[in-house]
Amino acid sequence: MKANQLREFRNPGVLACVILAGSKGDYLEIDKRGMLVMPPDVEPKGFHLVVAVQKDGRTFVAQKNVGTEGGGYESHALSELEGFAKGFQAKVMRDPIDVITAGEDVWTGWHKNQASNRIDLYRLANDGQLVLYQVGIFTHDKGRSWKLHGESRWCGRLYRSSSGLVAVPEHHRWGAFEGGTSRRTQIFDHPEFVTLLKSARLEAWTGSAVEVDPPLPEVPGPGYAVVQWYIMFAGQSGQGPVNLYNPDGSKNWVHGIDIEGVKPDPDGEVRVWRGDTVSFTKRVPFGSKPNSFKLLNVRLVKRSW
Repeated sequence: MKANQLREFRNPGVLACVILAGSKGDYLEIDKRGMLVMPPDVEPKGFHLVVAVQKDGRTFVAQKNVGTEGGGYESHALSELEGFAKGFQAKVMRDPIDVITAGEDVWTGWHKNQASNRIDLYRLANDGQLVLYQVGIFTHDKGRSWKLHGESRWCGRLYRSSSGLVAVPEHHRWGAFEGGTSRRTQIFDHPEFVTLLKSARLEAWTGSAVEVDPPLPEVPGPGYAVVQWYIMFAGQSGQGPVNLYNPDGSKNWVHGIDIEGVKPDPDGEVRVWRGDTVSFTKRVPFGSKPNSFKLLNVRLVKRSW
């Protein structure tokens, strides 16, 4: 393997590379920004993602079934890859990340009966510090470019209580670990998590419910919204749901393509975070579900930190 076929995510210490689905198994080249270098005249139909973590470390790899709401972690979704790199344990997606095309729109599958376009990596330290990091592939420009991307999705600490484990976010922007309908707490039953838990020294939990599930700020008025969560791997350009000033039972979303005037984060991506207050000019029907809308001309008003 060449150095330009591998991307390192130093925190939490993960190596990743990509195999083009239907190819002879050659790894794609990756530039310094994480963009995949596609062979000439190739329109990808899918990608096999490979991730590796240090052997005997406290990080392990899992894949969540995002094809159904609240889907669990599937042990059969990943296969061991022998001889990848010295001192590392590598796993590869059995099913490729699908490239989906509808007219001029192109994206990687992430929800609704589709294989996930990302892999979850969990790190449980001896002192109970818990981190969820995700690595995956997306295109935010309708297939003109493809990015191997990694980002933290939750950071906090794990405690013990009389009723079981309690996960407390280190900052309110991460929200509750359960993640609403995503049900992340299913990872507590994963065999590798159970193994790490045996050697972890967890403190007893004596805090309050508001620390476990920090409330979102109030929406200041009409034309404003507060972000519930946002993920770069979702939709065609990153997306997340928001709260409006006068809830009417509808589902409302922010899409990356509609965010204006926000500076990119250090990873080069434009995003909003949980708890951010944004403004918008109007909302339009979106998706196949009834009473679902997306906001247009979205601008950041106040960060959540």
